[in-house]
Amino acid sequence: MGNFFRLSLKGKVIGLVFCFFLMSSLVTGLVIRGTVIPMFERSMAEDAMDIALSVAYIPGIIDNVGRPDGAEVIQPIADGVRKKTGTEFVVVIDTDGIRYSHKVPERIGKRVVGGDEGRALLGEAYVSRAVGTLGPSLRAFAPIYRKGELVGAVLVGILIDRVNAETWRLTTNVLMALALGLVVGIVGATVLADGVKLSMRGFEPEEIDRLLWEREAMLESIKEGILAVDETGKVTLVNGEARRLLGLPDSGVIGRQVDVVVPNSRLPQVLSSGVPEYDREQVSENARILTNRVPIVCQERTVGAVASFRDMSEVTSMAEELTGVRRYVDALRVRNHEFLNKLQTISGLVQLGEHDRAVAFISETVQSTQSVMSFIARRIKNPSVGGLILGKMGRCRELGIEFRIDEDSYLGPPGRVDSNALVAILGNLLENGMNALMDVPRERRRIYLSLFDESGRIIISVKDTGPGIPENLEEDIFERGFSTKGEGHGGYGLFNVKSLVEAYGGEINLESREGVSTEFLVNLPNGGSRS
Repeated sequence: MGNFFRLSLKGKVIGLVFCFFLMSSLVTGLVIRGTVIPMFERSMAEDAMDIALSVAYIPGIIDNVGRPDGAEVIQPIADGVRKKTGTEFVVVIDTDGIRYSHKVPERIGKRVVGGDEGRALLGEAYVSRAVGTLGPSLRAFAPIYRKGELVGAVLVGILIDRVNAETWRLTTNVLMALALGLVVGIVGATVLADGVKLSMRGFEPEEIDRLLWEREAMLESIKEGILAVDETGKVTLVNGEARRLLGLPDSGVIGRQVDVVVPNSRLPQVLSSGVPEYDREQVSENARILTNRVPIVCQERTVGAVASFRDMSEVTSMAEELTGVRRYVDALRVRNHEFLNKLQTISGLVQLGEHDRAVAFISETVQSTQSVMSFIARRIKNPSVGGLILGKMGRCRELGIEFRIDEDSYLGPPGRVDSNALVAILGNLLENGMNALMDVPRERRRIYLSLFDESGRIIISVKDTGPGIPENLEEDIFERGFSTKGEGHGGYGLFNVKSLVEAYGGEINLESREGVSTEFLVNLPNGGSRS
């Protein structure tokens, strides 16, 4: 039995078909032996009895049985009946058991052999088995009456060998039909097994079982969450990390619509569009996650979709360190550049003997720097955002851009919207404005920034006096890879901004006057739990 389970799929199917054939043959043999053969024998016996009764009513037989020369009339009649009906013998006897007809004429006039004729000579019709001069036979007896008087009997016989031959022929035909069925079954099983194996990409069931166990182990071991749906949007797979990140229960998820389980998964949109989405931020109940969504395509048809999730807490921690260092380096670079310029100015004034002007310049520079630093410290309570603003202000001074921040601006400590998201949103908007101002004269280069954190919402406004955005392009600028400067010029900043804003359930609006200005207005919820 163990060897059977080690067979290939084709071997198992063919083996099962062969076993089914053997079982069918055994059952068929038992049915034939217990039911069909007895029925066949009864049918032959009934035929023999019908012939015997018919012969017993033939006038020539009735009138001549028991007469000395009756055999001359009876023998031709009986022999003719035998030949027409195909029976082995038709024997007519009188009440003393003397034959008046026989297949072998020499045996006419002699006593019948078998010993089973007694009941017929008493007037009874019946079927029996006995051994006569021709061998074992199935014999039907019918009494002959003449004017109400019993004068003899008719004996119609079928040899047992013929009965056995007929039953064997019947059995052989059935077995041949079963054998043909076996051949057809094996061919069909082979085709079926090949088709099934082809649909399973050539894998055996044991290999698929092993792959499933390996898949389960891998899915549970990786630190990414995996969520898969079929073409109808029903969840077919979810691993433990996905349950943790998305706040899903341990049971009752498989088979449910993904819109019900994870309302903001966007997998139904990926199913309908067939377009993958990579590195999209998403806010779940338990964490802020980075997700990839990919359609599953089989034979040019979308049959499902799968999403992978990464917890951004670790990525955020590393990013905070990297971006912090980067902002620090940028700030130092700007400060160093400004410091060198101012040192050179002071040095020139001293060399020219303008000592009073040098002192005044130093006082003005210190006062300006302290004013900006004091404002940032008092009004911007998020250190990451404050550092970003200082860095961008320094960069604007380098580029000849006037940077103005609304004096009523205020941003509280980090809340629901984390620092990295705010830095990414604000940094991209400011960078976008600075790039736009490179195409206008220096005297027109201005950026206006407003930040408000109140009533559980963060409002960000970034306005530049650049060339503006044509009306026909306003819907396209948030698309991935789109840039007003054409291909090869990024096109991911505003796309990332919109993705972050939508991930937090916020909204971003654009107001642009071509040739005058462009303003981006971001509205972010900053209170309550993540949805």
